[in-house]
Amino acid sequence: MTGARKPKLNMIKIAVTGPESTGKSSLAESLLKYYNNQHFNTTLVPEYAREYLKNFNRKYTIDDVIVIAQKQHDLINDKTSESHEILISDTEMIVCKVWTEYVFHSTPSFIKTALQEQYFDFYLLCDIDLPWIYDPLRENPNIDERKDLFQRYKNILDNMQFQYGIVNGKGECRLQNALSLIKHLLP
Repeated sequence: MTGARKPKLNMIKIAVTGPESTGKSSLAESLLKYYNNQHFNTTLVPEYAREYLKNFNRKYTIDDVIVIAQKQHDLINDKTSESHEILISDTEMIVCKVWTEYVFHSTPSFIKTALQEQYFDFYLLCDIDLPWIYDPLRENPNIDERKDLFQRYKNILDNMQFQYGIVNGKGECRLQNALSLIKHLLP
């Protein structure tokens, strides 16, 4: 495993994280569009799990999640080494940690190490205020499960003392709430 790369001096790294069906991908794409329209050189690191699992015809295993985590980690590091002003990552190692703990009741050493090594200036924790929408890759529609998962994300962010804010609201309001949380990062 390669170590996490600190961003170039002028690069701002933002992670979009949270339980499934909380609008992470939509928010990440909206942020990318917004900042590109503001003439920032912005890049998006997509969620690799969707790519990996889209044609699966068997139940995934913890080894599959490790492969996903390794690829997500590599994608983030590869994009960090490129020249951008803003990097937005649609998921990161907290997602992999919560996933393996919730489903398999353990956290693989790679994910623990990668989480310790990853660096983001700010985390946007997506609230569970959006309705759960069915998707073949989603597993937790129950509101009590969603509350539990959200609290797990929040606990990790608190325990690791990462800088974060909770994003809520729908549509444009959600984007504006996210922008207000990260406006202090920009000149």
